[in-house]
Amino acid sequence: MKRILAGIFMLTVISTQAQTEPATKNFKYDFFSPVAGCFGFDLETWYRNSVTMEYKAGLIGLKLGDYFGNEQFIGGYFSIGPKFYFQLDKMEGIDNYSDFSGFYMKPEILLNYFSFTDTYTQYEWWFDDFGNYYENLTDYEVKGSDMSVSLMMGLGRQWTFRDIVTLDLWFALGYGGNWVNADTDNLPEENYYNPDQSFKYSYVRFGDSPMIFDGGLSVGILLK
Repeated sequence: MKRILAGIFMLTVISTQAQTEPATKNFKYDFFSPVAGCFGFDLETWYRNSVTMEYKAGLIGLKLGDYFGNEQFIGGYFSIGPKFYFQLDKMEGIDNYSDFSGFYMKPEILLNYFSFTDTYTQYEWWFDDFGNYYENLTDYEVKGSDMSVSLMMGLGRQWTFRDIVTLDLWFALGYGGNWVNADTDNLPEENYYNPDQSFKYSYVRFGDSPMIFDGGLSVGILLK
């Protein structure tokens, strides 16, 4: 009986110590990424007091509806950057502690690539010699690829619940350049096709400017 009680006591002590150990990783899922045609995940790792490193990666190609500009698309994105929490974290007996919680600022570099297939519809109209009106719609298939490199600065707020679950709300602004390659040899000489769209799946560009925007809500789990 004494051995059983001693064993229960030791398990209780070990369990308590494990629960008090600070988390060193935060694995997150970008909750609304499927709406944007992606499937994104984040890994936030402890670096030093109130500073973490975050790595983001996602698959481009998830199509929940027909609201995208491209008929077909497939690719991926990757970003890396440090998160600087505004408030220093303190824990007795542990140096360089981070609780993965609070307001933060995050600079990052983003790489984005996808290939696409579009359907371009050429509208033509004319009158014959007798004044009769005619019109015609012709569909053309266009294939291409889009690659971009961007620098971004983000602000956000992350909450932790029971030292297990995290909720990260953030937005970011930045700028960058992209390179689009599209095979348009089969299109008519006079056409209005533009392969460089503003929506890039992992971010949105402001019109024809190099300014870009991104934001999201991530749900994560803290790991030791």
